[in-house]
Amino acid sequence: MDKRKRTEKMTVRLFGLLAICGILSICCFRYLMQWQTWTYLELVKRGYIDFDPKKIVAEMQEIARNATFGEIGKKELKKLLDIDKYDDGYTSILFYDEEGKFQFYGLEPAVWDSFVSDVFWYNDVGYYNELDYKGELEFQDTTETVMLYSMHQAQIVVPYFLVALGISMLFFGPAVLYVWNRMRYVGKLKDEILVMANGDLEHPITIKGKDEIGILARNLDEMRLALDENICREQEGQKANHELISSISHDLRTPMTTLYGYLEIMAQKKCPEKKKEEYILRCIDKVEEIRTLSDKMFEYALVYEKNEHVDLTEIFLWELLEDMEGSQEFLRLKGFQVQVECKVTQTVKVEGNRVFFQRIFNNLFSNILKYGEKEQPVLITTAADRGSVELVFLNKKRQQEKLVESSQIGLKSVQKMVELQGGSFFVAEEEETFAVTLRMPLK
Repeated sequence: MDKRKRTEKMTVRLFGLLAICGILSICCFRYLMQWQTWTYLELVKRGYIDFDPKKIVAEMQEIARNATFGEIGKKELKKLLDIDKYDDGYTSILFYDEEGKFQFYGLEPAVWDSFVSDVFWYNDVGYYNELDYKGELEFQDTTETVMLYSMHQAQIVVPYFLVALGISMLFFGPAVLYVWNRMRYVGKLKDEILVMANGDLEHPITIKGKDEIGILARNLDEMRLALDENICREQEGQKANHELISSISHDLRTPMTTLYGYLEIMAQKKCPEKKKEEYILRCIDKVEEIRTLSDKMFEYALVYEKNEHVDLTEIFLWELLEDMEGSQEFLRLKGFQVQVECKVTQTVKVEGNRVFFQRIFNNLFSNILKYGEKEQPVLITTAADRGSVELVFLNKKRQQEKLVESSQIGLKSVQKMVELQGGSFFVAEEEETFAVTLRMPLK
């Protein structure tokens, strides 16, 4: 659950930031739109928008005092008063009689019902008391009431709407800045990954933040370090393997030359009878030395070999136990006590490679011979558990020799051979005991 929370941090942060910015932006927009009328009135007062209803009424009055209202039709009256010159598209002029009854429109602006007034005007801003004007025109026969309404606010509603919207959108600046900053960081990561892909594992990955991208960068840097370490280990292993093989190849020449010399002496019958037994024992020692060196070469080659294919066949358990008999007897001859417990029938089968099993047993018994305590029994148990057969080798360690072989290549080769056969290998080492468990699936 903690990991899920950690990986959602960037998403939560971004959506939270967008929500806050959106709320602030909407509030700002609504607040600014409520000041649209005030802004319009200020523009009129400062002369930026030209609308003077008193002047219009005064000009029409100069003409009306010489005209008789009842003798002139509407069209003639509009023409006489030259009302069309006041038609700027935003001024509305209405005529009422003395009793306040509506008579006719002098001017009716088209903007009154336009798209602009329907979409961009905020609330009811069609006309305002501060700019509406009520005047009187005194004709020779009557007095007419004239109402002038200003629709000039339509001139600023679109620009004001866009300005208010633009100012409100500024509240999304932090979200845009956050996304831009993270995108820059992603671009930097891309460049650093390309550097790593070109083989430069020394260049570190920049780690910024604890969100998903920061976690990705941290994992990439850990992968870089692990890859660099693996490459160094592989190079060191290859170098050590090459040096070992070269050294063993060189070391093989010495016992082989000595062995060849003893055999040649005996073949030419130049060896005295009393020395023959001694030469035979020396030949056996040299053969054992050669065998040990060849086993080492096999073990190193197996551990570092890339090809992991091996031929597997069905093997009876009694065959494997039979292969161990010789090694057990050899341990007894060397002074060890060996106790064997078999808790399964010997007719069960496993799938494996018999040569590999022989080398596995040779390695394990050689390990016991080198580091085992002779005074304590070596316990070998065989049992079946959950569809697999389990072989356990348990021995006490000699007190004066607690260190195992420095490279542990023997155990590594055993593990590799077991795994190649589909089994598993476990080592349990304590201060006084050493236990190895081999588990192979039953066939």
